[in-house]
Amino acid sequence: MTGSLNNNDFPLPDLSYLKKMANGDDIFLKEMIALFIEDYPVMLKAIKDSAEAGDHDQLMLLTHRLIPQLTFVGILSAIPDVTKINKDSREMDDLNERIAHLEEILSFSVEYLRKMI
Repeated sequence: MTGSLNNNDFPLPDLSYLKKMANGDDIFLKEMIALFIEDYPVMLKAIKDSAEAGDHDQLMLLTHRLIPQLTFVGILSAIPDVTKINKDSREMDDLNERIAHLEEILSFSVEYLRKMI
């Protein structure tokens, strides 16, 4: 992805769930966002590595862990890709493309989230 945030690329993260959980605690909100921003590159690399190695069991475990994190920080537009990878990675002809799309969504969303902390 190139350029700056463009709301036409992907939906912005929906922070309503996280704000409800934070119950007005801005420090908690920012800490949870910062934690996701710190952790997501490691998770994404592990997903890519597992796909490349053909380790579908690990891929299923990683994507299973990622879904609640995405929900928590409101990156809901990535959940369909993650769910598809989780359930169907063994049969997918477009696994690498799906992971690349996931990476685009995450990059876009994290750029927005960085401005929140």
